[in-house]
Amino acid sequence: MVSLTKHSLCLTATIFLTVTGQDLVTSSGCLYHGKVYPVGSFDPSPCEICQCSSSGQAYCAIVDCFSVGCADAVHDPNQCCPVCPNGRNCKAPDGTIIKHGDTYSTAYITCLCLQFGTLAECAYKPPQPIQPQIVEPPKPVS
Repeated sequence: MVSLTKHSLCLTATIFLTVTGQDLVTSSGCLYHGKVYPVGSFDPSPCEICQCSSSGQAYCAIVDCFSVGCADAVHDPNQCCPVCPNGRNCKAPDGTIIKHGDTYSTAYITCLCLQFGTLAECAYKPPQPIQPQIVEPPKPVS
């Protein structure tokens, strides 16, 4: 098994080279998923990287997507792995997206985004004691 590495924005994908069971030797290349490919490299889908040998064997690797580094990743159908349209970030418990390195605060919580792609590290603020208001009764008018 050969290990290859492909680098992309927001991710590192590791792929493993394997021979698929759908290979068929042809005189002009390889038959893979019902389509003939010439000798050399071909990409039948965004998540597959293949090599057609001169003997007609198709060797294909499937991309394994790791954590993308953001809490609001989106999947582009033209790419295999999710991408981070807003850069590295994480999420506060209330769903607010926080940029990597930034702090987010409310009256009850303070969050810091250090480990992007996960929940932010948060500390809850202790409730403030309610100060009773003393109301003096009105003085009688004389």
